Amino acid sequence: MAEVDIRVLGPLELVGPAGPVPLGGPRQRALLGLLALRAPRVVSQEALLDGVWGEDPPGSGVRTLHAHIAHLRRALTRAEVGDLIATRPPGYALAVDPDLVDSTRFEGLLRRARHAGSPHDVAACLREGLGLWRGDVLSDCPVREWGSAEAARLRESRLTATEELLDAEIRLGRGGHVIADLEALVADHPLRERFWELLVLALAEDGRQGDALGAYQRARATLVEQLGLEPGARLRRLEAAVLAGESTPRRPADPVAVPDRDFPAPVTPLVGRAADLGELTGLLDTRRLVTLTGVGGAGKTRLAIAVGDGRAEALFVDLTPLHDPHRLPRVLGDRLGLREEPGLDPVDALVRHLRTRRTTLVLDNCEHVLDVCAPVVHRLLRSCPRLRVLATSREALGVPGEVAWPVSGLPVPPAGADTLAAVREHDAVRLFLDRAALPAVRALTDGDAAALATICARLDGLPLALELAAARTGVLTVAEIAARVHDPSLLRTGRPGGRPHHQALHDTLAWSYDLLDDRGRALLRHVAVFVGGFALGAAEAVWPGGDALNALADLVAKSLVVVDHGPAGARYRLLEIIRHFAHGELAGRPEEAEAARARHAAFHLAAAERADAGLRGPDQVGSMRALAAGSEDLWAAKEWFAATGDGVAGLRLAVAMARYHRLAGHYRRGRRWLDDALAACPRGPVELVAAARLAAAFLAYFDLAHDDSTAAALRALEGFRAVADRGGEARALRLLGSIAREQGRYRESRSWYDQALTAHGDDAGAVADVRQMAGFTAWVAGDLEDAEALLDEALRHYRFARDEESIASTRIHLALTAVYRGHPGRARRLAEEALAAFRRLGFREGLGYAYDVLGLVALRTGGHEDAVTWLRTGLGIHGEVGDWWRQASVADALAAAHLVGGRPGRAARLIGFADALREPHGIPVPARERPERERTIARTRAVLGEDAYYLEHCEGREMSVRDAVEG
Repeated sequence: MAEVDIRVLGPLELVGPAGPVPLGGPRQRALLGLLALRAPRVVSQEALLDGVWGEDPPGSGVRTLHAHIAHLRRALTRAEVGDLIATRPPGYALAVDPDLVDSTRFEGLLRRARHAGSPHDVAACLREGLGLWRGDVLSDCPVREWGSAEAARLRESRLTATEELLDAEIRLGRGGHVIADLEALVADHPLRERFWELLVLALAEDGRQGDALGAYQRARATLVEQLGLEPGARLRRLEAAVLAGESTPRRPADPVAVPDRDFPAPVTPLVGRAADLGELTGLLDTRRLVTLTGVGGAGKTRLAIAVGDGRAEALFVDLTPLHDPHRLPRVLGDRLGLREEPGLDPVDALVRHLRTRRTTLVLDNCEHVLDVCAPVVHRLLRSCPRLRVLATSREALGVPGEVAWPVSGLPVPPAGADTLAAVREHDAVRLFLDRAALPAVRALTDGDAAALATICARLDGLPLALELAAARTGVLTVAEIAARVHDPSLLRTGRPGGRPHHQALHDTLAWSYDLLDDRGRALLRHVAVFVGGFALGAAEAVWPGGDALNALADLVAKSLVVVDHGPAGARYRLLEIIRHFAHGELAGRPEEAEAARARHAAFHLAAAERADAGLRGPDQVGSMRALAAGSEDLWAAKEWFAATGDGVAGLRLAVAMARYHRLAGHYRRGRRWLDDALAACPRGPVELVAAARLAAAFLAYFDLAHDDSTAAALRALEGFRAVADRGGEARALRLLGSIAREQGRYRESRSWYDQALTAHGDDAGAVADVRQMAGFTAWVAGDLEDAEALLDEALRHYRFARDEESIASTRIHLALTAVYRGHPGRARRLAEEALAAFRRLGFREGLGYAYDVLGLVALRTGGHEDAVTWLRTGLGIHGEVGDWWRQASVADALAAAHLVGGRPGRAARLIGFADALREPHGIPVPARERPERERTIARTRAVLGEDAYYLEHCEGREMSVRDAVEG
């Protein structure tokens, strides 16, 4: 990869060996700038959308983001600097050495300056660092949210570096040379006392005592007028020194609140909180009360210590041992070194002591003394203008002006991470490995990546839990730890010096649980039956206690329940370790547990049947989202019905989920679900059993298990006829027509469809479904005129019925017909309309078809490279959902695109890949596609020669779908 210079301290610039690289419009520049600010860490797609668009993202946010990233990548490729942007779940990363980014170099020089031994070395480092600034951070990029906060942090670092450089210059005897700079700085930053101090100091050391006193008076007038505050102790002491005639005034230190700071000194490094540390430091400079909230073990204390340790005036007060809340003022007084005065209220004594002192109180673990802590903090903040409070608590204090800062677990690797390098990029793994036994870390291989990811995910990235688990690496492998990660004895340690409720994860959670009232404890136990998230209505359904809203709000406030706001409204969830703890509490009450699980299963059966009905109407998108969001709990309901022997309920649930499984591409999961339910209820109601068999037949059809599909459809047909269910009979006939089409028996297919039309009678929706399938068969068989007529009729009905999925599917069939009738413009428009609908629905199979059509259009209009891109994307999706029939057709089209692009070897391998897919399953080449495939094969043979074609074809037969997509 070429060396580059990435500059964010001013207008964004990326300079390669050939000079500056053109980066496109402001949004693209902003994306690259944000990635540079975090390089080489991964920035999630959600964070990038927030950082560029803030609270007003585009309607197709992720799609727009992908498009901008693609444009950036093309610009980098054209500039021959390599593909610097890496796709790494859950987003992207700028894969460069961080020192290639000027902001990183600047901060490194600032750190070097603080450790330099002489004013000369300090000044040299700071001059070099400040010389990197060319203007405001990303001045030509529209950054929002965390991007703005990061820019503000860097601006603050720039001002701090400026202060330190000017101080070093004065120490070197150059005070007279920096007076003009300081005058400009106090004009630009009149409330920044440090610049006034340096101006007074520079004037005095230059022999201009009168001007120094005048500068002090200007500073005082500004601070009193704009803030209502007298100058701080440092400025007042400088004034006193000048009045006393000192020619070289000493640099006084601020008075702090206590003679002995006694701040905790952690023995291990803080991992994964650099961004939080920077933002909190800046926030505490502007807000006087910040409360770190979060579940026990999230790392609130450790983060508070890191923030407070950077403030010379900070005082740490651990409230954990405080059992009597009313002793809080006395504890604070003792910590400040105050003596008790008879007749003086302890809070008044605190106010008198802190009123004029610049102090930051770090109050740790306030949750169990909130009733007293909140009013005391409120009184102190109102009466002591130079006081700031950084608190940690499971819930916010509720004091006016408070900023609650949620502290969550560290980022964990995504499911499927399969290399140590991949999982080590995530902060949760970095913390675990930092705390693990060194021999265990040295022995790790890629084979341990999945276990590391499992440990971090099941512990929700919570630092305490990770540290307790890592302590076991001296006696257990990571695989053994992953297998027993929820064993309470595993997450317990006898380490000395720790707080009692931090000795074991169970004790930490019990501490929070015991602080709840009876209502809160009962609700927490009941919602532990949810495997995934849940809505308010679901919580009300499983908990008979009443007023679930207020009880749930209290659990959210106490950081025991997480709330997520999405398009479908608020959803709640428990962190995995909290759910496991609460589930254990529920299991200790068998009758309560059985009742809760029964209500949970009944609720999800009713919800699935409502959503299944919605999948056939205008609310398809909402129904898909509802079923996707509840998929884990729906499976838990299935298991409950199986365990309790309620076969009919289990079969109803399996049938209700079948259409969702088809639309989501979960064919095999849906088949297993139906097979289990049918085995458990073979003699259920005839209509229900027939519906289940037909649903299983449909899923087997999409899974290309045509023999299984045919057998199940025929048994379903028999059942529907036994109870004179004409609609069910017609659906079974329609499916048999589709199976015949897939196997190349086009006349038989149309015969089944004709029988289905007769059975449907006056059911307009069902007739439309048959016409859609018959139109698709006509297209595959090559009868394009008949196909278009049938599909147009179906589309008219679907539009009237507002059936979004069927509208989109019909548009895809019409688009394919338009491709082969020579109307690429119409095909593109229809495919793009369908693509938008499939994205809203989350219908993976439909997305694949839409990409296929766009690829075919590009191939026929001279854009073979775009064709390759679209077809590869479609092929990947068909591979994910297991659609071998479509994979083979797309592989043939992709072969044609590669042949046009001058890659005949690749074309031959893809033809071999398609043959390997078709032959074991008896999949014929569609009649409509056969002539083009034969032309591609003939031309490829002619270019390569027979021997080379044979070798490449054989190699293609051994390829996986991943090879076909990525090669």
